[in-house]
Amino acid sequence: MSPALEKAMKLAVLSGLKATLGPAFLKTAQRKPDAGHWVAAALAEMAVDKVGFVPSRRSLPVLIPHALSGAWVAMESVREDGADEPMAAPIGAVVAAGVATLAPMIRYTGSRILGIPDPLLGVAEDYLAIRLGAETLGLSLDEVGDAAKQSVEEIKERVLPQQGQSIGAGSM
Repeated sequence: MSPALEKAMKLAVLSGLKATLGPAFLKTAQRKPDAGHWVAAALAEMAVDKVGFVPSRRSLPVLIPHALSGAWVAMESVREDGADEPMAAPIGAVVAAGVATLAPMIRYTGSRILGIPDPLLGVAEDYLAIRLGAETLGLSLDEVGDAAKQSVEEIKERVLPQQGQSIGAGSM
């Protein structure tokens, strides 16, 4: 397996764990302007994963975005690396779908057999995914943390009104 394809498949694994995580890491490493949006989506996906009201990523409606993300991130990664890997997208989709199917089963088994709370296993899964993404793309954990902080700051700037500005009745 070529280094470019190996990198692409690691990003597809991330997309299998969290559909937005592979693109978030790739866009962050590429220093693209829309990276913050992907990072925010990945952070939200990680948070929602812990509350338990979202269907399992093994279910078909949730599995499809993981597979599409795996295909896209694999194709984009090999293209950026200048590699000729025409099967990157379909293999990336299969890898992401496989990971999206197996990861919840591993978490369920760890929770039921070992008695480890599922949210704790989810945090461990996220940590391993972040380490994999950082190592795959040569980012430090500090850079990953900075990207997350910057993304949250961008959201706060857009959602919260500027200090000194008043909103509501009687503010005119």
